[in-house]
Amino acid sequence: MSVKQRSDIIDEEREMARTVAISLGTWLAITVAAVLLLLLFGGPLANLLL
Repeated sequence: MSVKQRSDIIDEEREMARTVAISLGTWLAITVAAVLLLLLFGGPLANLLL
């Protein structure tokens, strides 16, 4: 395996890691936003449904 091939593999691994990190960060942000919205507006929403 040449140095160039190893470099390409490492670049691909870094790109995949970056994509996973962005995906997890987005998922975490959406989850936190949903929890905050439920904490802020959960009572009024429950009153509307009852």
